Formats: sequence, C-alpha cells, structure tokens
Amino acid sequence: MKAFVLKDGPFLKSKQKVSHIELTWLYSLGILFLFAWTKNGIYPFLNHNMSLKEMLLPFFLLGITFIISTITFFTTKKIKHDRIYLFEIIHLIVSSLILVLLLPIQVPIYVLIFGSVIMAILECFDKIKKYMNPIVISILIVIMGTSILTSTPNIYYNAYEQKNLEAISMPSLIDHNHLVGYQQLVQPYGKIKNFAIGNVPGALGATSIILLSIIFLYLVYKKNIKWEITLTYLFTIFIMSSFIGNLSHFGYWYPIYQILSGGVMFVAIVLATDNISTPVTPIGKILYGLGLGILTILFRYFTPYYEAALLSVLLMSFLNSILDRIGSIARFHFEKSIPFFLSLWVLMIGISVFIGTKY
Repeated sequence: MKAFVLKDGPFLKSKQKVSHIELTWLYSLGILFLFAWTKNGIYPFLNHNMSLKEMLLPFFLLGITFIISTITFFTTKKIKHDRIYLFEIIHLIVSSLILVLLLPIQVPIYVLIFGSVIMAILECFDKIKKYMNPIVISILIVIMGTSILTSTPNIYYNAYEQKNLEAISMPSLIDHNHLVGYQQLVQPYGKIKNFAIGNVPGALGATSIILLSIIFLYLVYKKNIKWEITLTYLFTIFIMSSFIGNLSHFGYWYPIYQILSGGVMFVAIVLATDNISTPVTPIGKILYGLGLGILTILFRYFTPYYEAALLSVLLMSFLNSILDRIGSIARFHFEKSIPFFLSLWVLMIGISVFIGTKY
C-alpha cells in the first residue's frame, strides 16, 4: 500500500481552463476600472476640476503598467528560457488592472514603473508566488514610494476631492489615545451610504462596496473565487470592531464603517483569494480568513499605515503551506484543528476588549 503523501499546492479545482478563469476576472475588474474612470476622471472633468488630458489619466496609468510589466515579463522569461503561455498574458492584464485599481491617484509615474517591473519579475518565479502575491508586494512599494516622494498629504484625493475636501486629512482610528468617532471618520465625507456607493476618497477602483459585492456574487456563481476566505475575513473584522465599538459606546455604524473603508472589501474579494498564495483546504481557508482579520485590526489600530489589509495579506501568505497542512490533517482528524480555532477566537476577543477599554 502506498503511503499517504501530503503535497504542496497550488491546486485549482475547476472544470474551466485557466485562461477562462482569468477572463472572468478580467471582465469583473474591467467593470471596476470603468467605475474608477468615472469617479476619478469623468466626474471631476464635468465639474471643471481637470483637463481632458487629466481625465484620461486612469487609462494612461493602466497602459504604462501593462506595457512595462509585459516587457519585463517577456525579458525575464527569455533569460530563464521559459515558455510563455496564453493564460500568462491574460494574467498580466489582470495583474495590471488590480495594481492600477489599488493605486493612489497622485502616484508618480516613475514609482509606478518601478512597481510594475517588480511585479513582472516576481510573476516569473513560481516558488516566490507560493509565499507572496507579486501584486501585493508591488502595490505596497508603489504606495509607500508615493507617500515618501510626493509632497501631497492626501495621495488618494482626485482633483474634485482636493478642491472640496482639501482641509480634511485621511482619518486615523486613534487620536490622542482616544478612539475617533462618527464626526471624524464618516461625517466629513457624508454618510455611511457614501462609502457603500463609493464617492469617497480612496484607491482608484476600491471604494464602491455595492459594485464589489455584485462582482463577488458573480465570481461565486462562476466558481472562480475562494468565497470562504472572503466571508471569514469580513466576519472577523465585523465581530472584532463590533466588540470595540460597543465597549466605546459607538453605534451600529462602527463595524459597518470598518468593512466599507480602507479597501477591505477589495482586498477580501481580489487579493485574499489568490489561487496560489492562499490555502486550498476548507479548514485552511477559514483559519486564513480569521488570521487575516485579526492582523488587519492590529495594523489598523497600532500602526499609522492606511494599507493595513494589504500588509495583513502579505504576512498571512507566508503561512499558506502551514495552514493547508493543518487543513489536510483536519480533514480526517477535525479535533486536531480545534486548538487553532480556540486560539484565534481568544485572540479576537482579547484584542478587541483591550482596544475597546484602553482607548
């Protein structure tokens, strides 16, 4: 009898070809890009806040990203003497779209070029992709580079937002050792519904929660997404922020705000469900989502970084193989996964109570 051998992924369980799966993502992200252009190009242009040339900036950013990443990808593959497949070309377009949709509108072109090069090089190495998503690495480089190299305090504000919200800075959850409330977090931008619609400052295509929710349902229908990770991640953030909000005497709006802001929904749907750098076993996916949510809350409250969700994805991807091993063992011995679930639940409650009572 052959011994049971646990092999590392990635494994994609689908009757569809990889190219078809990539095309489904391409259509979905294309809709988000049209929203990004409407919000950051057409609307400011119609309100006389930018020129025709500036209105086309999202297309220019996408073109630059795809051209640079394609040249770099082909060059790297040639150096490695690797064959190039059709699905890899489609994947490059998808990756370019994701990168652009997460960009701050004030990104310098040379920073974007550098990020595109890094992304394309990492895409050529399967062993690296298993432990980290090249898009996450490149977008973090681009965002941090933009923050350091530009003098604009609000790098996510388009021309219309700069004119109408110029005195408002992107809010922090904690100010002078106190949790910030509705007047600072929501009121400057309207109401909670504005965050759901997407007419608030943020990454180019990551602000419309309604549109992202529709895309999520479409991807679930097409069986092209690890929906367990998405729902577990959002559930974790909602539960933890509910504890924090109740202990701080905030209303129902507080956990909702946590889900609707900071690109959490975009990350939950697009980046946290990557086929290669995330678990494939059912238990592994749930543990991943729980850990991702805990890390996001920690980064949001204890660091000054607006990119808490992205940093969480980067760190959790290093645990991909470990979580899948736990999930594989739990398939036959579920009781062995219980200590991991209990530990994460204790962490969730402990961290939430600490934040809610300390600030």
